[in-house]
Amino acid sequence: MLFIGLVILLLASFLGSRFQGISLSMLGGLGVLLFMLILDAAPADPPFQVVLCIAAVVGAVGAIEAAGGLGYLVQLAEALIRKHPHRIIYISPMVTYAITFLAGTNHIAYSILPVIAEVSKEVGIRPERPLSLSVIAALHGALASPISSIMVILGGFLSVAGIEMVTIFKILIPSTMGSLVLATLVVSQLSKKMPDAFCAMVGAKAVHPTPAATIPLGSVQPGKNAKLSILLFLLGSVLIVLVDSIKGLRPSWEVNGVKVMLPTAFILPLVMLSTAALIMVLCRIPAKSITKGKAFTAGAQGMFSLLGVAWLSSTFVQCNKSVLLQFISEHLSAPWQFSIILMLMSSIMGSSAATIKAMFPLGIALGISPKILLASAVAVNAVFIIPIYPTMLAAINLDTTGTTRIGKYLFNHSFMLPGLIAIVGAVGLGFLLVSIVIPI
Repeated sequence: MLFIGLVILLLASFLGSRFQGISLSMLGGLGVLLFMLILDAAPADPPFQVVLCIAAVVGAVGAIEAAGGLGYLVQLAEALIRKHPHRIIYISPMVTYAITFLAGTNHIAYSILPVIAEVSKEVGIRPERPLSLSVIAALHGALASPISSIMVILGGFLSVAGIEMVTIFKILIPSTMGSLVLATLVVSQLSKKMPDAFCAMVGAKAVHPTPAATIPLGSVQPGKNAKLSILLFLLGSVLIVLVDSIKGLRPSWEVNGVKVMLPTAFILPLVMLSTAALIMVLCRIPAKSITKGKAFTAGAQGMFSLLGVAWLSSTFVQCNKSVLLQFISEHLSAPWQFSIILMLMSSIMGSSAATIKAMFPLGIALGISPKILLASAVAVNAVFIIPIYPTMLAAINLDTTGTTRIGKYLFNHSFMLPGLIAIVGAVGLGFLLVSIVIPI
């Protein structure tokens, strides 16, 4: 059952990455059906709660985009990169991390990657360096975001164990940012020289910035609605953390004389839907415009895709739980080695959120401490190992110099080194931080 189930999971993930869009959800559903028909297995529970949270966030992000907020963030990011073009290797990953952290999805990186590729060529820096770092930064920024689908699932598991959202952020934000700095420092020491063939083709233009490369930050003039939408969104994000951490702020009611508090799982969707409503009303946005934006479309596709792949991956783990538990107990028994399992499974599943949804119950069944699970969480960002992730493919296509590429042996691609450094560094920092923040 394990081998056949793994084949079904791999085929669904591979074909989904090839067809892209919502195909992964449909193939995931087909995979669950094959588990039932071929392996006579019971399907896992569909991730409806996760989808509810993501739908609420997508609505809020769509409202911000309709108000001009996302465009303003991207303009700020572009202006900052163009103001210091020769430092693009250091600036671009931090800028990408910031906008994905605020947006809650790494797919917003599509808006900034073309700028990074263009500016790199203008100043004669190998685009592979900042592009590869920025793709990894987008993954880390989304994972640490309080409104991302990954955080929704992670917070759900850890809140049951008594770890509050504030504590999660104390671990994930510094560990992801610190590891990104480490990866940037290492990559900056590699050759930044543009390929000779490309330099010969474009001549002097390859080594001299154009006037557009000096756009000042002050030239970005957003409308009032753009600023207001971002402010409301930030306030909503802070409110989610506060209500989750301070139980006295939670609404409560009585059922048969027993006081019942608002469940943690309902905090994010209620606050995000309310935030979207306030943005729509106060910024006077037509409701139809919210669903027409690129962010809303990409978020809806991601939400729908997660429904299928998370359901399939959870079914795979549920059906092979005894075999997986035995294998892990015999070969990967040390708690820290659970991060290796997360890396391997995320590279197969191609989804950080789906990996947490499927594998954290397994870690809990193994008796792994919640703080170890938290420290290991960043390992689910190893979706870059097999180079089929959408933002990776976008970066490769945007680099007309050909420096950002998939190697001859598949795994020797441009994203492997910065990705591995960022993962190992983040997990290491995570273990250090949990020993300080969450003492035994």
